Amino acid sequence: MNILIAVFKAKVWISPLEFLFERVLAYTAALAMFLMMAVTLVDVIGRDLFAAPLPGGFELTELLLAALIFLGLPMVTAKGSHVDVDLMDSTVPAFLKPVQDIAVCLVNVIVFGVMSWMMWKLAIRTYEYQDTTAMLEIPYAGLVFLMAVCCSLSTWALLLMLLFKRGKKLFPRHADKPTPEVE
Repeated sequence: MNILIAVFKAKVWISPLEFLFERVLAYTAALAMFLMMAVTLVDVIGRDLFAAPLPGGFELTELLLAALIFLGLPMVTAKGSHVDVDLMDSTVPAFLKPVQDIAVCLVNVIVFGVMSWMMWKLAIRTYEYQDTTAMLEIPYAGLVFLMAVCCSLSTWALLLMLLFKRGKKLFPRHADKPTPEVE
C-alpha cells in the first residue's frame, strides 16, 4: 500500500497520461478534422463543378464529426475546460470553494461513469447486430467502441482529478496559460 501511495505522490502517472491525452488523442483528432475537411472539399468541388457530389460524403462527415467530438472529450476533461455556468459562485464563500470543486467533480465522475457504462453496452450491441451506415455500409462498431473508450478515459481523468487533485486540472503545467475570453 505504501508503494502505491509513493507512486501517486511522485506523480509518475501524469507523464504517460499527458502523452496519451495531448499527443495520441490530439493528433488522431487532428487527422479526423483533416479528413473531414478533405471529404467536404471533394464533395463541394464535385457538386459545384461536375454536378456529382461525393457518394456517401454526408455519412463520412457524420462519422468523422462524431470521432472528432469524442476524441476531444478526454482532452477537454483533463484540462478542466468543460463549459460551466457559475450562477452560484458569487454566493459561495471562499472557504467552501474547495468543497464545491470536489462536489462538482464527484457529480461529474458519476455522470461520466454512467455514460461510459452505457456507451460500452451500446458498443457491444452495435458489434453484435453488425450495424452499418445506410449508403456505404461502413460498420458503426469501430466508431462506437472509440466513443466508449474516450468516455472511459474522461471518467478516469475525472476520477484521478477527484482523488489526487481535489477537483483541479489533471495536467497542472497548463494551468498558467491564460484562457482566451470570448466576447
